[in-house]
Amino acid sequence: MLRVVVGVLVMAHGLVHLLYLATDVSHFSLERSWLVPEAGRRTAGYVLIGATIVGFVLVALCVWQVPALRSAWPVFTVVAATLSTLLLALFWNRQLVFGLVVNAALIVGALVRPVWLERFMAGS
Repeated sequence: MLRVVVGVLVMAHGLVHLLYLATDVSHFSLERSWLVPEAGRRTAGYVLIGATIVGFVLVALCVWQVPALRSAWPVFTVVAATLSTLLLALFWNRQLVFGLVVNAALIVGALVRPVWLERFMAGS
C-alpha cells in the first residue's frame, strides 16, 4: 500500500506542473520570466512542463516496480527533479519554494541512495 501512495505522490508532484497552463492560478505563470524572452516563453514552458511530467511518471512507474524501469529510478529522479527545478527557476514565483524543497529532497535521495531507500525501490 505504501508503494501505491508514494507512486501517486510522485506522479502528483509531476502533474502539479500542469497548473502553469491554468490561467487563473497566478503563482504558476508562463507570462513572466526573468530569463526567457517573451517570444520563447510558451515554447520553453510547454517543453519543460511535458518533459517534467513524463519524468515523474517514469519515477512513479519505478516506484510501482515496473520491471524494465525500476533499476533506472535514480536517473529518472534526478532528471525529472532537475527539469522541474529549471521550470520553477525560469518562471519563478517565491510561493513555489516548496517545489524546490521537494525537488532537492528527491535529488539528494537519488544521489545518496540511503539503505532504506534502496530497499524500498528494490521492492524489499
